[in-house]
Amino acid sequence: MRIVTTPMCEGILRIAGVRGYRVSRTPEDEDADIAFVLSETPVEGAIKLRLNTFPQIREAVGLVFKTIHAMDPESLKYSSTDEIDFEVCSPWWHDPSRLRERNSKIKVRVYSNFLREIVEDMGFSVVEGAADFTVCPDYMELDCIRVPSHRNLPLDPVKRALFRYRYLERKLCMKP
Repeated sequence: MRIVTTPMCEGILRIAGVRGYRVSRTPEDEDADIAFVLSETPVEGAIKLRLNTFPQIREAVGLVFKTIHAMDPESLKYSSTDEIDFEVCSPWWHDPSRLRERNSKIKVRVYSNFLREIVEDMGFSVVEGAADFTVCPDYMELDCIRVPSHRNLPLDPVKRALFRYRYLERKLCMKP
């Protein structure tokens, strides 16, 4: 079976234990039986992965594993998801309920869908009007907290998420 993924999704296939995949910046040009791409990538027939938040990353690992397991179990290092031994050294990976509760008092205006997902997962109150803080991606020229976009972070989705969570925590968890 020919499995293709993009560089920004490769880390998920590694965590899921997929063997023998090909990495391509243009998966639509590959003769693949299955392709895994970021959710916003316009590739028809590909499995789209959302990788902005830790819950999305966990879900993506499960989806990749289950998809490959159903099609070709020999392409996997593990025989079940229970064998996947992967942890992230972050309170946001484990049980962030106390952190979310603390953050719920902070109002944040967000100028991006991917940042909105992260800010909501961190428990901040997303608002449209008056806010304690405003965040946007680094490619927007606004006077606010500018968070690095995909192009300015590591390709690995876990490292990307770790950076963004830590960055937002540092910037937003201090009331002005």
